[in-house]
Amino acid sequence: MAEIATQTDRLILRRTVPDDFDWWLKEMNTPAVTHHLGGVISREAVEAKFVRTAAQFDQHGFGFWIVACRSRGIPMGNCGLAVIDNAAARDLCGKVHMGWSFAQSFWRQGFAYEAAQAVLTLGFGTYGLDVIHAQTTEHNVASWRLMEKLGMERAEQLDYVDPEYPPEENPTIIYRASRP
Repeated sequence: MAEIATQTDRLILRRTVPDDFDWWLKEMNTPAVTHHLGGVISREAVEAKFVRTAAQFDQHGFGFWIVACRSRGIPMGNCGLAVIDNAAARDLCGKVHMGWSFAQSFWRQGFAYEAAQAVLTLGFGTYGLDVIHAQTTEHNVASWRLMEKLGMERAEQLDYVDPEYPPEENPTIIYRASRP
């Protein structure tokens, strides 16, 4: 049984389990889901992503949790916190950001908002963070609109160009929320 971080009315946020890997490859590593995230990646890159997530939990106590349906137990996506270690994001290195992604069949049903609210509560409460950042691109309208719906504020002075992403996904734009 995976360690549960929190629950909402409809969701469970939990650590990954071995069965999540094949699900991730099938449902999350798709052109639609990864469109603004750099595209579909290799099996080895997904394995490395799972290793990095485990390392975040080991080092900081938080990471990206699997979001599962509370009534059915099936995975739907992920949402969580991570320490930024991207050299392109000079002013953000060492700061905490949050993010989310969901399998396409779970889009536009309020799950990302519900999960992100739970993560903000964990970040400010359980983990005692003062500021949580979020990153996206101008083209990922659904993402930055969700950031605004969550009450996050635009932090244009922190925007940066990420050479790992194509020109149409640059610059990376930044939002942030402060402890209530």
